[in-house]
Amino acid sequence: MKIRIFTFGCKVNQYDSQMFIELFSKQGYEISSDDYDVALVNTCCVTKKAEKEARMLIRKLSRRAKEVWVTGCLAEKVNMSNEFHGAKILSRDSLYKKAHELGIHTIEKFQGHTRVFVKIVDGCENFCNYCIVPFVRGRVRSRRISEIIQEVKVLVENSYKEIVLTGIDLGSFGKDTGETLIDLIGHLNQVKKLARFRLSSIEMFHLSDTLIKELLLSDKFCPSFHIPLQSGSDRILSSMGRSYSFSGYFNIIKKLRESFVKDITFTTDIMIGFPGETETDFEKTIEAIFRCEFLKVHVFPFSLHSETKAALLLERVPAQVVKERLQKAISVAEEVSMGVKKKFLRKRCNVLVEEKLDNFWFGYSENYIPVVISSTQHLAGKMVTICPAEIKKIGNTTYLFATNCADLLL
Repeated sequence: MKIRIFTFGCKVNQYDSQMFIELFSKQGYEISSDDYDVALVNTCCVTKKAEKEARMLIRKLSRRAKEVWVTGCLAEKVNMSNEFHGAKILSRDSLYKKAHELGIHTIEKFQGHTRVFVKIVDGCENFCNYCIVPFVRGRVRSRRISEIIQEVKVLVENSYKEIVLTGIDLGSFGKDTGETLIDLIGHLNQVKKLARFRLSSIEMFHLSDTLIKELLLSDKFCPSFHIPLQSGSDRILSSMGRSYSFSGYFNIIKKLRESFVKDITFTTDIMIGFPGETETDFEKTIEAIFRCEFLKVHVFPFSLHSETKAALLLERVPAQVVKERLQKAISVAEEVSMGVKKKFLRKRCNVLVEEKLDNFWFGYSENYIPVVISSTQHLAGKMVTICPAEIKKIGNTTYLFATNCADLLL
């Protein structure tokens, strides 16, 4: 029997889907991307857009597939069996339990990816006033370092060169086990064939001096951080239940820039239209984007979740105002991003090449800058050194562009 898995949402969801692929493969299913008998939809509910897209796909699949199974965060949030009578609802925990019963505790590959997302911790206990995640992902649950390192070693032996440490609240890793992220990084540095690793999203209050020092000592760490900001307004940050001010956030950015000898980049998340956001608050967010010089900003509108404290806030921002602010924030973010990328022109950088894109080879530098390379060599899966001479726009994305490789590293 053939099964296809559709995945919405974050890197953790993508890791979960790979675990499910390995579970179903062991149960005798054939993993398919074309014709299939069963469709499993791994859903997301962080934003209303994600919820809407998942529901639309489930309806579409119900008319095509013989069976539709639904799991993930949206399935944890609402009773989807009432909405989709023909769908089979599977809790994430039940799938993991079945995998563990069959002896599957780690993944061995990451289908369709060159970089591997490795989940090290699930759950979140921050309970920001707008966020549904703690309600659908539960309390912090960390994996053991020994199991993570075993997984990484297998993945590296299977020719994966880059690992992305992933978690719902990455910096909380080990609070329930007594191990620490610093301990894990120390062990990662000992994995001989691992070329590089990076951190996924991490909160600024988890970036301690000790953690920064450990990252500085690593020759495998990619100098790029995704640190969620959400707003540049202290008033809105307080209303969101975020436990920092913009000045505190900016001081972390400055400290990291001063600490790393290598060129370092930053990406972030910005929420537009949180209840009570004034034009002054919004302008402070725009100023923050300029001051922090983000390489990339994920800009998204506030989504109302009835389970959260933000649902009780009555001062809603009109939809048209949110739309206009979104457009301006995106425009400013693109302007700032271009400035960051220009700083890397004519500088040597290492790129893990992923795939062909419009007759070029596409990949990311260690600083998480998207790159395209013109080369007659087959570069997929290889680590190369380039010296980009210009910036090229393909679709809506701007890339560093190199006409060839200075060196072939791996």
